[in-house]
Amino acid sequence: GASEVPREALLSHLGKMLSTAPLSDAESSDEEAEYVEYIYKPRPYFMTALCNHCKMDLCGRQALPCKDCGLSYYCCMPHMREDHTHRQLCYGLRQLVQQNGHDIFYKSADFDAEQFRSYRIVCIRHLEKLINRPLSATEQELLLFPLICNQNTCREHRFKRLVRCGQCGEVAYCKDQATHLSATHAQWCGAYKLFKALVIFQSKFGRVEPPLPDAVLKDLPMACSNTRQILKKLHFNVSDECEFAALTQISTGPLTVFYALKLCNRLRESELTVHLIGAEMEFEVDVFQKWELFLLHILPPVQTLNVVFVGPELNPNNINFEQLKKIRCCRLCRKAQRTVQYYFENRLYHDYCKDSKFIHPDLVCFFNSGLYRSTGFALEDTWPDTIRASLDLKCPIVVTSYTKYEAPLDMSQFINESNRHLNVALPPTTNPFASEKPERNFISDHDAPFMFKNYQCFVIE
Repeated sequence: GASEVPREALLSHLGKMLSTAPLSDAESSDEEAEYVEYIYKPRPYFMTALCNHCKMDLCGRQALPCKDCGLSYYCCMPHMREDHTHRQLCYGLRQLVQQNGHDIFYKSADFDAEQFRSYRIVCIRHLEKLINRPLSATEQELLLFPLICNQNTCREHRFKRLVRCGQCGEVAYCKDQATHLSATHAQWCGAYKLFKALVIFQSKFGRVEPPLPDAVLKDLPMACSNTRQILKKLHFNVSDECEFAALTQISTGPLTVFYALKLCNRLRESELTVHLIGAEMEFEVDVFQKWELFLLHILPPVQTLNVVFVGPELNPNNINFEQLKKIRCCRLCRKAQRTVQYYFENRLYHDYCKDSKFIHPDLVCFFNSGLYRSTGFALEDTWPDTIRASLDLKCPIVVTSYTKYEAPLDMSQFINESNRHLNVALPPTTNPFASEKPERNFISDHDAPFMFKNYQCFVIE
């Protein structure tokens, strides 16, 4: 119909990564076509526990390894034959085996954890040369996350000698060595199952779109100390595990802001400005209205919320930010003249701090930035300048990380760059408002096979 014309025009203008969606405000039917939202589309994943063609769960079934490369798995022979997307990669894998003179994971037990990571990366680079193109992220996963014995000193790769974990089906160990299933797998088995459930859902239906709460609190939720308690306060319940995991991924940013402000006793201002340093479209900007639903709605004193997204890699797809800024607050907030103002600064933070349009923050956030890594934007270490600029503002700073390993290293970066005494409001600790949506971890997979957004955090003033 005629109403579809502006919608299609907007989609064309904003590119494949955008879709139109009205806010969850049943009465706000007017001007809906003008309001667009950034939607991050999940990519396909390779898992050894899923048929590489139809994504059927192979746990408890007789999986069939690819008859040529042995690294992808199927629920039946017809699906093995019909998996045309695997053919070029399979050819390259066979060539790699011929060049090496042995199976790809032959004697991989000789490597320590770091060497084994390097070896898998080297294999990917060789494979890319053989087929004369870069591997997709999904294709890389055949080599990054193969079905081999879970015991690092074994890493048996021959399929007939392996048995899978009966719960998740993604981790294997030697049939005749039950102790090769590590004792630590029990603590990660649930994450494997949830990750698999998410991959299966996304392969069938696309992105997991959880329902979102629309309640507006009348009192500060001071007694709430984790995500579930906040949701209960909002009279909101999600029973599906995939939807709940997706909801925590959406809510972790604004709720971590709430957590840091609560620790620093800064929840009662009428105007609140939050800076998100190193912001990325697929996390901080994704599901844009979360800053209203999970921050403005739970902070009754706040009339104006300013959210500033800052980072040189903020807009790789040239999204039209002016369209995003037009997203309105819900009818209750509009009636109470409460607003969320969004600002986008596609540059380094220390450059933004020098700008005449700089808005002084009440809180600075470094979400999952990996400050300890010496290679940052454009292969340069720009973090020291950014850290010093944030410290000069003399306002609370919250820093999060994916793992327990990273948090103390990030903390050391702040201490090393500071020229003043830092008040540690919260030392590195597990964030009670972290995402519970698992993401694969290759960087330290021997220690933690999955990581979670905002898993660890610390707060300094």
